[in-house]
Amino acid sequence: MKTISTGKAFNELDSKELGKWGERVAIKYIEKIGLTVVDTNYRTRLGEIDIIAKRDLVYHFIEIKARRGMQHGLAREAVTKKKQKHIKRTAMLFLYDLHQKRRRWKELSFDVIEVYLHEDFQSSIHYLPQCF
Repeated sequence: MKTISTGKAFNELDSKELGKWGERVAIKYIEKIGLTVVDTNYRTRLGEIDIIAKRDLVYHFIEIKARRGMQHGLAREAVTKKKQKHIKRTAMLFLYDLHQKRRRWKELSFDVIEVYLHEDFQSSIHYLPQCF
């Protein structure tokens, strides 16, 4: 577990701040495991992808879910079938752009990273590669 200060008390973070905090924690984790971040908050008319990362020719489209605890279920449960569909469609537009730039890829991975913030500002991270 890792401590990251936000400058606010645990219960003062609104959901947007918690999400941004979770993305920062996730980016550090992604880089630590050897992935290179290609883009963050990639938006199209079809949706948004929190983080696009790659290792060699494998592109990872990563949804980040940050939570204060598990009282409302696991964070991954918030990545509904509808959300997965939006992420996949958005990824196809990203790949189209790559193709236009004559860049290649070999595999795709649709991943989720759960980041749990504890009251002492410790974080727990669960990485779920290829989960949808």
